[in-house]
Amino acid sequence: MGKKRTKPGKRLSNAAFCSVLLAIFMSFPEKAISALNVVEGPLAKKLDVYLSRITPFGFSGALLVAKDGRIILNKGYGMAIRSQNVPNTSGTIFSTGSVTKQFTAAGIMKLEMMGKLKTEDPITKYFENVPGDKKEVTLHHLLTHTSGIIDALGPDFVAAPRDETMRKTLDAPLRFKPGEEFGYSNAGYSMLAAVIEKVSGLSYEEFMHENIFIPAGMKFTGYRLPGWDKKTVAHWYVGERDNGMPLEKKYPEWHLLGNGGILSTTEDMYRWHLALLEDKILSAEAKKKMFTPFLNDYGYGWDVLYRDMGLLIQHDGGSTLGSSSEMRRYIDAGVVTILFCNQSYGRETLMNAVRDKIEALVFGGDVSLPPEVRTADTVKLHKYEGKYPLSSGGSLTVRQEGGKLVVSAQGQDAVTALFAPQYPDPGYFEELNSLSVAVFEKVLEGNYEPLSKVLHEREKRFKRVKDLIEMRMKMVMERTGELKEIVSRGSLPTDFDGQKAVKTYIEFKGERGGFFLVLYWQGKKNVGVGPTPPPGEMSIPFMPLSETDFAGYRIDSGINTRLIFERDDKGNVSGLKFPGKK
Repeated sequence: MGKKRTKPGKRLSNAAFCSVLLAIFMSFPEKAISALNVVEGPLAKKLDVYLSRITPFGFSGALLVAKDGRIILNKGYGMAIRSQNVPNTSGTIFSTGSVTKQFTAAGIMKLEMMGKLKTEDPITKYFENVPGDKKEVTLHHLLTHTSGIIDALGPDFVAAPRDETMRKTLDAPLRFKPGEEFGYSNAGYSMLAAVIEKVSGLSYEEFMHENIFIPAGMKFTGYRLPGWDKKTVAHWYVGERDNGMPLEKKYPEWHLLGNGGILSTTEDMYRWHLALLEDKILSAEAKKKMFTPFLNDYGYGWDVLYRDMGLLIQHDGGSTLGSSSEMRRYIDAGVVTILFCNQSYGRETLMNAVRDKIEALVFGGDVSLPPEVRTADTVKLHKYEGKYPLSSGGSLTVRQEGGKLVVSAQGQDAVTALFAPQYPDPGYFEELNSLSVAVFEKVLEGNYEPLSKVLHEREKRFKRVKDLIEMRMKMVMERTGELKEIVSRGSLPTDFDGQKAVKTYIEFKGERGGFFLVLYWQGKKNVGVGPTPPPGEMSIPFMPLSETDFAGYRIDSGINTRLIFERDDKGNVSGLKFPGKK
């Protein structure tokens, strides 16, 4: 995926010219780069329209897209610091989250290239008093999440000294025999960071700064070493709550260090991609080891996947504080996408809500766009707040939040009215609720036959789905006690792998709490099953088109809807209706 060469005397295209400018700016002070927004060509403009349109409905972050060695889009959207009205730009600093793991893996490979360690080394070579059940764990196991080491020990920003944290990690129960299963482990990557320190004699960040970031031209990547005063560091937001910025937090302790939280920019992450195309920092042999998929298609700090568009090497990361990120390298297609977000999307990461839409647009598809809307006067929006009962029994609740009206539904009839007012068969959602409960009530009895019958591609999926459900039930029953009841929390339209679908949330209720699964349906066939946080409220944000006409849009599903507020003779808001719905 090298850069295309331009013949002497040939005039540069706008996109190529911007790429040359970027290369020039890379040698200039970094403030110059941070001001460079790139939107070049039809694809970039299409992506820009999409992100600009969804920003009023909850998008905030930055996206870089490169194609055939040229950056075609690099731009920020939404606010980096709301209280100061500071926007996100192409140069804003964001948290990479678990994308950090690829850097830790690169650090280990660099030390192997130096002859200071081998990935086949057992951890007994680097840690004292390793319990017997963990003596077979190797660096390779840690790199591929096949060690059986515990996932995490505690919150990211609490005191956690290195040696004490390593001791607690080693003393924790092993989840499975090393090499036999895949079990994502943040703690395992912190162990690798500790190995980097022990072997190099430097702090983790110092080693990465000297051996990975600076050689790659990444002047604004790290925890604290770069000169952050030249850049805006994005705050993290969950709804209206400002969780501050990472530099205000305690220096990353060992619950986070090495597994997450490194800060960077879209430009720096693209430089990292370029560095990986060459052999100056990591040798071809080292990269071959990094990009070889093992269990669960995971290499060393990367997912290594084969898709319709060819080889895809990627990783993502997210935090409950409101940050999320993803880097996708479509090797055969010659495409790179780097996405940063600095606010949540309900209870989910914003990155999850937009990444597949970005991919669809990049590869020639279309996505549902909201209309252009007005900015709203917060004071005026308050007059629409209240509870609006439906004749069918449910209700809609309207509140003002962040310059938007958030409309939430209580009851399946209200969910249907809000999310699918024009759906030709509204009874379908109730049928899926009943079908979901019936199927999983049998699962609780140990009977998986009804589940097998509703699975799309059952021969391919049945064992995997059954194993996932059994593992989930076994894991949570230690906390919840015996699982006794299945309850549907509602069904609503969504997208699944770019296709129209319906998702149903079901709760497994136990003696002391429960857990949730989300089921994806096309017709009466199940096409997806996965664990999910509690769904929370079923809501859609609305923005004004006029004084009484509002447009609603869900970023995750692409649902567009409209509502009109009715007024009485005195001009007071008296009700609401959906256009075209009786």
